[in-house]
Amino acid sequence: MKSLKTCKKMNRTLTKWVIDLHGKGYTDDFLQLNSQRLRCLQNSEDFPITDLDIKVIHQGFDQLTKTYKYIHTIETMDGAKGLLVVEDVCPNYLPN
Repeated sequence: MKSLKTCKKMNRTLTKWVIDLHGKGYTDDFLQLNSQRLRCLQNSEDFPITDLDIKVIHQGFDQLTKTYKYIHTIETMDGAKGLLVVEDVCPNYLPN
């Protein structure tokens, strides 16, 4: 029974971050298409990574997939804000 409590606690951390960031206006969901482009799932718009403000916010363990996930905030040039949750740090998230 102890391991079940540990699993819930670890998943709660990721969930808490996502909920907190939603409350701060990061409501869109982004999908990484390749190493250079992301897609907003709400409107299917594709963006070059270089046109986005991307920040790594937190890393947590996902009990469902048994992997660590990185939570990124994404801000577009037109003011949209959202999240990208992936197993690795988004490539090129810092401008060159």
